[in-house]
Amino acid sequence: ALKGISIKGNICTIGAGTTVSELWNHTELNTYFPKLKTHLKLVSSEQIRNMASFGGNFVNASPIGDMTIFFLALNSDITILNSNGNERTLALKHFYKSYKTFDLQEDELIKTIRFKLPTRASHFNFEKVSKRTHLDIASVNSAAHISVENGTISEAHFAFGGVYEIPRYLHKTSEFLNGKSLTPTSILQAQDVMQDEISPISDVRGSSDYKRLLARQLFFAHFMELFPSQFTLNDFIQHA
Repeated sequence: ALKGISIKGNICTIGAGTTVSELWNHTELNTYFPKLKTHLKLVSSEQIRNMASFGGNFVNASPIGDMTIFFLALNSDITILNSNGNERTLALKHFYKSYKTFDLQEDELIKTIRFKLPTRASHFNFEKVSKRTHLDIASVNSAAHISVENGTISEAHFAFGGVYEIPRYLHKTSEFLNGKSLTPTSILQAQDVMQDEISPISDVRGSSDYKRLLARQLFFAHFMELFPSQFTLNDFIQHA
């Protein structure tokens, strides 16, 4: 269905016509994402959240689309439906080809978004920097989904907006951290990999150097937010 939210086992499926407000109000998803409303409050205004759909956000293909970055970090798949009723599944991280160009034919639409729900071992965070805290387009935004077992990162997914011509899933950074110890050294090394994966441009929202600095700070912020007893800003800045 193009509308609605379904949870079966550890898989959540969301119709592409579902609005941001419907996600906001979904009781069960708020248990899996305890800070969901805090994150979604950074997305536009209540009036727009009431109307804006996830499919629309994806095909708008903005390099700084908040919900696109959100679902990229969840390593989501999308189901695409054509006019003959045939469906195909594609990883969202493979959907975008170049600026405002994506893998969707004229007779196709996005039907659903699907992702694995967070577990006790996994942690999700969304960060955004804009000139205004609310009701503004991001200068840089980012989401992270990190699983940790016995002090080791077992799985990591990072996405950034505003730092590349497309919404950027950080393949190399995510892969680099898999199997690494959750330590400042590993995170600082991963930040270097991250900087090689982004290519921000200077525009009205800031210079390329400024956006690189924002990306660095948001990358560190994910770990400070998700693991506050383990990391402070000093752990990173004194070495950065």
